[in-house]
Amino acid sequence: MGIFTPNIDRLADNNDIQGLLKLIRHRKPDIRLQAFLVLAKSRDESVINEIRKLLNDPDPKVRAIATLKFGELGEPGIIENLRSIIVAGAQRDKIEALRILAGRGETDDLQISKILYLALNDKKPMVRIEAIKTMGAIRDRYSLKHLIENLDERSFQIRLHATKSLGEIGDESAVYPLIGSLVDNHIEVRKAAQDALRNIGTERALNALNDAPFMLLVKRMTEGEFTRRETIRQIGQLKLREGVPLVKKACLDEYKNVRIEAARALGLLREKSAVEVLRRLMDDAYYDVRLEAVKALEKIFDPAALEGIEKAMNDKNHNVRDEARAAYYSLKTRLDKVVPQQ
Repeated sequence: MGIFTPNIDRLADNNDIQGLLKLIRHRKPDIRLQAFLVLAKSRDESVINEIRKLLNDPDPKVRAIATLKFGELGEPGIIENLRSIIVAGAQRDKIEALRILAGRGETDDLQISKILYLALNDKKPMVRIEAIKTMGAIRDRYSLKHLIENLDERSFQIRLHATKSLGEIGDESAVYPLIGSLVDNHIEVRKAAQDALRNIGTERALNALNDAPFMLLVKRMTEGEFTRRETIRQIGQLKLREGVPLVKKACLDEYKNVRIEAARALGLLREKSAVEVLRRLMDDAYYDVRLEAVKALEKIFDPAALEGIEKAMNDKNHNVRDEARAAYYSLKTRLDKVVPQQ
């Protein structure tokens, strides 16, 4: 007993359902899996009930395949199994699990959103991309914040699919960040941003696309380094608030002089929504970019700006440290006059 491997093909050819059902309790996971794959084609409810037990199989591979198969059939109550696949499954199984979730259509299930967040942080880029596509497919509003953050990812594929998913979800809160993506350094992302804004279709979204002077700014921000710098300088000096999303995007520009000009413009605009992007500039490789970010934060009358400045007080460059110390006490003094320290 146990010397010979069961002939599953022969059992299948003979339609020996009972013989196959015995094998789903076989000690070898591969045998249980093969028997399951044959029995999963059955429409007999009693058979389906029996093989449903493999959703709790001790072997992770068997459990994953059973979950994916039952997921295709719309089986309720397998969300935890799908989560397990995302946590520890093979890349192929993770992608298949995400496609199963996408196929379910629009939902506001917070548990599914949590699964997608796990997948979004996967080490494999293909899994991350599939997670982003699924967020759009199910119109997951819980994922808006994460999708917006991914508009600044290095990978243009990540940015592209995040842009498309935001358009599918269609939430007004994505309009401002998507306007910034109109000047992405990749043409496909720029095109997707236009499509996404049209799909959202609110007054603010459509105004951005139909405003000729603004679209001229957008065009100039997709040209050479000198043109981008001059456009940013004009936005800052003329206080063109409609250009803020473009300037914030420019803080990620490949050229340091463009990043410097962007930080300077945000300071002139005293733009509170730019505090986070300016804080990220504190990690820039060039000290003069970090220095300009400190100066910009000092002009923004917001307690959150103090945190970015405080980080710069420990910068490796003495010019940045000195500027940060002066900026910190200047801004803190002004803030304390409005909200006295307890």
